[in-house]
Amino acid sequence: MRRVLMGVLALGMMLPLAASAQKSRYSSSGDVELQYPLVAHVTHAFLVPVMGAAEGAGSSELHVEAIIDGTKYELKTNASGMLHPGEFRCRELKINESKAGWYSRQYELLFDDGTHVMFKVVGESSN
Repeated sequence: MRRVLMGVLALGMMLPLAASAQKSRYSSSGDVELQYPLVAHVTHAFLVPVMGAAEGAGSSELHVEAIIDGTKYELKTNASGMLHPGEFRCRELKINESKAGWYSRQYELLFDDGTHVMFKVVGESSN
């Protein structure tokens, strides 16, 4: 009887600890959503050789077509590898807008392995 009572007491002490550990795990995923509040739906990716680079030198830019917050963008970054289409968490890094309608904008995409890459907006189209 004493062992049963000790087991019940031990379980009663461990449950709140397990609940707080679970809460911290879920809150860390919430932190990602706070830090990267947007979703980039990448529909197309392609490599563009950099002008002046020797053929086969591996110097190229990665261009992606993505829908972010309902707007279609073409984004670019320096890269020699491809990116699979899919959904990636992202955030707006920098925006410069003028009253005349000119702007420049950058987004940072977060990948599943925790790495993040900055992309510059080089095109925009309406739906």
